[in-house]
Amino acid sequence: MKALFSQLGYFALYVIIFLVSLFPLPVLYGLSRVLVVMPARIAGYRRTVVITNLSRSFPEKSYQQIRHLTRDFYRYLGRLFAETTWLFSASGKSVMKRFSIEGGEVLESLKIKGKSVVVMLSHTGNWEFLRACSCSGRGSICGYDQKQLHMVYQRLDSPLFDQLMFTLRNRYRTGWHLLESREVARYMAKHREFPGIYAMISDQCPGPAGKSIAVSFLGQPALMIAGPEILARKFGFAVVYGVIRQSGKGRYVLHLTLIAENAALHGEGYVTRRFARFLEEDIRENPPLWLWSHKRWKRTPPLQGPIFA
Repeated sequence: MKALFSQLGYFALYVIIFLVSLFPLPVLYGLSRVLVVMPARIAGYRRTVVITNLSRSFPEKSYQQIRHLTRDFYRYLGRLFAETTWLFSASGKSVMKRFSIEGGEVLESLKIKGKSVVVMLSHTGNWEFLRACSCSGRGSICGYDQKQLHMVYQRLDSPLFDQLMFTLRNRYRTGWHLLESREVARYMAKHREFPGIYAMISDQCPGPAGKSIAVSFLGQPALMIAGPEILARKFGFAVVYGVIRQSGKGRYVLHLTLIAENAALHGEGYVTRRFARFLEEDIRENPPLWLWSHKRWKRTPPLQGPIFA
């Protein structure tokens, strides 16, 4: 009975979101200002977390500047909500018009060499626009066939929202092959001889039992999840830094930068340190476009031991 009610709840919520998603994107932006941005600012949605994160990351900025960054972040959060809702019904053609790739030659070179690649991504821009890579009609992605695209995700605590996001990311038959994070190591081992792209959001704060790597990030000691680096080193995969940058309202560019052609040839921490350095540069370039509402420094390195810069 519980499963039945859960499925009914999912169906009802999906129908509502789908119907709302049929509005043009400019209308959804307006709705998000009323339904998301204003309530979030009035209710103070994670306001303390946002202000604390910004203040510690930019100690040189005045209180007024931090307030402006906080305001701009909430506006970005509203656009993120509107765009993600729009993606529930947007055609592949419409999505591809708003998404492009820079630095694709990095992946093309690795494909020629027969390499599998871990693309380390972050919560910048709108990462859900990555679905444009797997829309029908796009063909190969930087030399890799669409069947070689794998997206690693972490299951959400809410089964309802987890099912919704799975549906969103798996809309197209030619879409990403979704891999739950606990299954990815086994899958990589089984398919290590078949070159592919493994996209992973890599800027989360690791859980209490999760393996982590200590870095210096935005001027603070920080822990980053070690999974992407561990897997890449174990299987000798290449690693590429990927960042979703905004090129216009509702338009994004995936920019790619090589971190390592063979992660196994580098020492522990090298890949994650490079990722942290690239990400910090992008955040400083456009601070509001990162997800400041997450508790990135909930867990920090012990006082003893090296902090990698």
